[in-house]
Amino acid sequence: MAGAASWVRKSIDLSRLPRIKLNTLQDLPGALKKERRVGRGPGSKRGKTCGRGHKGQGQRNPKSIRVGFEGGQTPFYLRVPKHGFKNKFRVEYKPFNLGYLQHLINTGRVDPSQPIDMYTLNKVNTLGHIKHGIKLLADGADSFTSKVDIEVSRASKAAIDAIERNGGTITTTYFNKLGLRVHLKPEKYEEGRKPRQALPDKYDMRYYLNPENRGYLLTEKGEQRLKEGNMAGAYLGDDGRVHIPGKKVTLYSEPSPPKDKSKGSEEQ
Repeated sequence: MAGAASWVRKSIDLSRLPRIKLNTLQDLPGALKKERRVGRGPGSKRGKTCGRGHKGQGQRNPKSIRVGFEGGQTPFYLRVPKHGFKNKFRVEYKPFNLGYLQHLINTGRVDPSQPIDMYTLNKVNTLGHIKHGIKLLADGADSFTSKVDIEVSRASKAAIDAIERNGGTITTTYFNKLGLRVHLKPEKYEEGRKPRQALPDKYDMRYYLNPENRGYLLTEKGEQRLKEGNMAGAYLGDDGRVHIPGKKVTLYSEPSPPKDKSKGSEEQ
């Protein structure tokens, strides 16, 4: 009761305060400071040199120095060597875990009865910016119990096993930069002028032709796309190369072993 009485008392005190109007608004005490006028004689404590002293860097403008400046000598960030390497062509997929997918299904943000693709996941605003695609990971696979049909860029083997264990299907599909934009934002392109989906390059072709990765090139839609790209019947051989029936050229070949120079010198 004491707590309720205090709230009533505070409400009454608040109701007695004057209403806020434009002519009653003012800054808090100390919000405004009077401008300091320098160079007005020695009695002001800021006369003559205005508190800056005689000559030197402190007298010049701007008085503050930039971060990392060490008075003219070589700064630390230039004295130490560069470390590491950043590949600007590196492809980084957005990680997406099965545990979070189950959470989206439980909260009603994703419908498991409908096909789930990157457009669906991007529509619910769960992953932020998707630059190269989505990789499905198996974190939280123990609590994943839904049957879903999902399409992503890449998937781990544990995630594939968890999806298929519940009776679902998974397909890994390749998208280049333009194709991914068309897939995520189809409303920005006219229906009759959407660019066709590009085929993977010679390195990604091995991934999407591998049945262990559930690549889309092994589906009926993927076979039609290979036919349009004059690569009908392409398959991944036991040697790790992509072979095209009727063509002698392979899309991927292992580097040849280095020559043994010592053996050649002995023969000479």
